[in-house]
Amino acid sequence: MSKTAIAHAQNEIVKQACADAQAVQDAVNLIAIVGSFHRHLLAMRQAGVFGDDLNNHPVSLAFVSKLNSLCRMSLDREIKAFEALDRLQRGEDAEFEVLPL
Repeated sequence: MSKTAIAHAQNEIVKQACADAQAVQDAVNLIAIVGSFHRHLLAMRQAGVFGDDLNNHPVSLAFVSKLNSLCRMSLDREIKAFEALDRLQRGEDAEFEVLPL
């Protein structure tokens, strides 16, 4: 079953989140991007956007898209990351590929 929601442009919290989600599309500082995303998620939740509506909000999708792009995410990289996590949790070192920006 599919559902739709409305993102309210009059909400100042949503407007600022949209502006920042747009601005980070040219950013490369992962810590700053995640920090901004976190602040906006908390503010939007406090403004009444939560659950599936928050997870699927255009602001959330824009930030996640940027994170995927910045990390050069692919299914293969995701699988390798989880394999590395398993090794690290077993106390083993894990080698990983670094793709420069």
